[in-house]
Amino acid sequence: MSYGSISLEKRIKDNINSHTLGQLLDIQNVQKELECISALTGMEFLLTRRHGEAIAKVGEWPEDITDVMEDAGFKIRVLNHTVGHFYYKANDNAEGSQALAESLAESWSLGAEKTYLYKETDQYVSELQVQVKEDLNQKSGRVKADALTGTLTHTYFHERMKVLDRSQVAPVAAVCVNINDWKYANDHFGMNESDRLIRVIADILNKHAKPEYIIGRVDGDVFNVMIPMPDDGEAEEYKAAIQTACDSFQDEKLAPSVAVGIAMKSNVEETMEQIFSDAEYEMFENKMWIKQQPGYRERLEKA
Repeated sequence: MSYGSISLEKRIKDNINSHTLGQLLDIQNVQKELECISALTGMEFLLTRRHGEAIAKVGEWPEDITDVMEDAGFKIRVLNHTVGHFYYKANDNAEGSQALAESLAESWSLGAEKTYLYKETDQYVSELQVQVKEDLNQKSGRVKADALTGTLTHTYFHERMKVLDRSQVAPVAAVCVNINDWKYANDHFGMNESDRLIRVIADILNKHAKPEYIIGRVDGDVFNVMIPMPDDGEAEEYKAAIQTACDSFQDEKLAPSVAVGIAMKSNVEETMEQIFSDAEYEMFENKMWIKQQPGYRERLEKA
């Protein structure tokens, strides 16, 4: 179901019943794990789907479906929904056997939930991007790409911001990127070279971006980037990658450098416009720090 008819939060809540345990866990690895534990402890194990069909087992267990209503064992749960059941036969250390089995069930529950959230979010974002592209193409008859860089134009990027707000996607990382001393290149080398500097920065942003990143040139020397549902530290890693790429760029005239600010939309009540205002503030802080670093001016003036 597309983003236009259901929010991401509702989709995640509703779709869990359509996922089986075999889709959420690597059952082959689970089987190997149980075999290794059994060899060390002498315990026997049975892992079933939500209705009792065996999916992994070690030892002597019934061939037919387990009655999960009568004996639920340890439940494998994702977002408070049971997706499987785990049973064990203890060795001589009954208390230790129970603790081990409970720990395994908790570990698989966490792993299954992480996989489920990733799959649903990835599918949702993919559908959102396709739908946004189709909707805006229908309105304009063409993709609104910046002529110089190929990234999104200011107007089109702001349309994407509004779509993310309406779709209630969170978290979203807002990354504000400003070219340092673009005017220096323009004043000393002319418009052709200053335009080339903008293209160099755009190429670096695209090279280090993942497919789901949304990149727009929102002002002459300013780019904004949106990262839907980023992993922990992902935006910071992107910042480090593009700044390192700028610093290592070799050219007889240009010395590309960017200041980068990051802010995070953490709940659906916030707007991307508010978040980018915070990111812009962080960008200016970063710019001041960069320009105070030893060697910055020397690299800029090397030509």
